[in-house]
Amino acid sequence: MQNVAGTDSFIEPLAATYGVVFSRQPLAPSEDCLYLNVWTPQLQPDAHLPVMVWLHGGSNRVGSGTEAAYDGSILASHGVIVVTVNYRLGAMGFFSHPELTAESLHHSSGNYGLLDQIAALEWVQQNIAAFGGDPTNVTLFGESAGSVDATTLMASPVTKSLFRRVIAESGPAFGLEPERTVAEMQPLGLAVGKEAAGGKPGSQIQILRSLPATQIADIEDRLIASQFKGYDPNASIVDGWVLPQSPARAFASGTIEPVDLLAGLNARESAAFRVVAAAAAKKSPQPAAKPGFGETLKQFAGVARPLYGNWTDLTVATYTVRILLHGNPAIDQASSDILVACPVGAEAALTTSAGRRAFVYRFDRSVPGKGESELGAFHALELPYVFGTFQARTFSWLPFTSTDRKLSQIMQAYWTNFAKFGDPNGQGLPHWTPWNTRQEPYLVFSQSGDAVPQQSFSPIYCHLSPDRLKQQLADF
Repeated sequence: MQNVAGTDSFIEPLAATYGVVFSRQPLAPSEDCLYLNVWTPQLQPDAHLPVMVWLHGGSNRVGSGTEAAYDGSILASHGVIVVTVNYRLGAMGFFSHPELTAESLHHSSGNYGLLDQIAALEWVQQNIAAFGGDPTNVTLFGESAGSVDATTLMASPVTKSLFRRVIAESGPAFGLEPERTVAEMQPLGLAVGKEAAGGKPGSQIQILRSLPATQIADIEDRLIASQFKGYDPNASIVDGWVLPQSPARAFASGTIEPVDLLAGLNARESAAFRVVAAAAAKKSPQPAAKPGFGETLKQFAGVARPLYGNWTDLTVATYTVRILLHGNPAIDQASSDILVACPVGAEAALTTSAGRRAFVYRFDRSVPGKGESELGAFHALELPYVFGTFQARTFSWLPFTSTDRKLSQIMQAYWTNFAKFGDPNGQGLPHWTPWNTRQEPYLVFSQSGDAVPQQSFSPIYCHLSPDRLKQQLADF
């Protein structure tokens, strides 16, 4: 279940920035959605091929594992099995309510989307050998919300032995805001139930179950816009079962699953969201009032504080000066640094501190054309490179060249090597050094289409000493 526009509502304004008309194709959402897809290069039970399980992005609100951009054929040709999964989204996937909590044997509600992902991983354990896969060699990988979910599952004891590695593209498990508990999210669920019941006595959940899913989602959206501003209804919840503690605290204490991590970001993540928000504001008959500059800075500081601590005010002041001088590119830089790069570096540092290996990257390639200066290496741009799906309608409006295809081959080699061996390195590839605190090595997928090893990953004032991070994140 989701808005019929799906992810097209995100792509349409990006294409317009490149001067291309992108025609939306309405979806036919359904609650009967828990399916997965398998691509295998060798349908033999004794092949023992590595398995890569994909979690799609879309803010846990839209998207599907069946999108053409996630076709696993080309990745599978590298000698891996690719599985793409669906999971419940929006109000169907992340909804807390006291009656649901009471029904649960675990006294939990709200993490249904995560539980779907776990169910898919369990299905892989039980069935993937019949497709030629090795259930003991599973890599969980995802982008955006799928990346947030994948790294969040590293903090869940329910996922024990379900995967050995994680690839996280543009979505850290912590650093965006403090994790909410079931008790904190249930008031929203009660408000949805109250409006749905319309004053009728009895069980709110029984009434909600009798309604169309779209009606429940509409009620929740209205309430968030009016009474519950600032709530993210589509995020994981500390429920005492799937997540006994916040991902930040789990990483800080080292109580994460013992898996290796490959994680990174795109150079101008927020450019896409800025363009999409501007396009939505133009279409809205009553545009929402924008917060003042002072309020925006206060919100920025609130998001930064869990990782930046005592350096928060200096960090915000420094980026504010840059924004006043340079405008949108500086806004994009600040957002990428604070919201993604610093948390990604923190995940790498704490994964390494827990005794596992982490590899960090930054995707810098931007596609030449009319929209390049406005968008740069925007959020989700790495997807057609990872999957080799340049012709999928999601991205075919971009004027890709042979440089992009060369870079795609390089990235697929790194990704599938990591899935096979826990090490992305291989013959003919520039050496990708695993994370260490002293040098902070990372790999840049550059504008020239090459992989370029670099050092000193952390943004300004982002201090990634494991000891400091453990102390800083202990309360979040």
